[in-house]
Amino acid sequence: MSTLALNRVWSYLQGLALSQSDREWLAGKLLEPTYSVDPFVVSPSGDPFFADSRNVKAVEEDIAAVHRPEAKFTRLASKEDIMSMIDTL
Repeated sequence: MSTLALNRVWSYLQGLALSQSDREWLAGKLLEPTYSVDPFVVSPSGDPFFADSRNVKAVEEDIAAVHRPEAKFTRLASKEDIMSMIDTL
């Protein structure tokens, strides 16, 4: 992408009413290529979600959080359990 095109994109983005967290997310997406990991290495289906190394890192962090001793779980064994959980959101 040329410098002129990047400047136009930047000007457009500055005109949007984005929250600070949205700006940080967008900046992160612009800094790293979307396909930085071969998705077939991570996922047998080759799901493009896994092609972004940040997504892979987030999944690994979530898995690690589940294995911590202080992790809490809610067993959802019935429709009532699911509806009760949804009602608490």
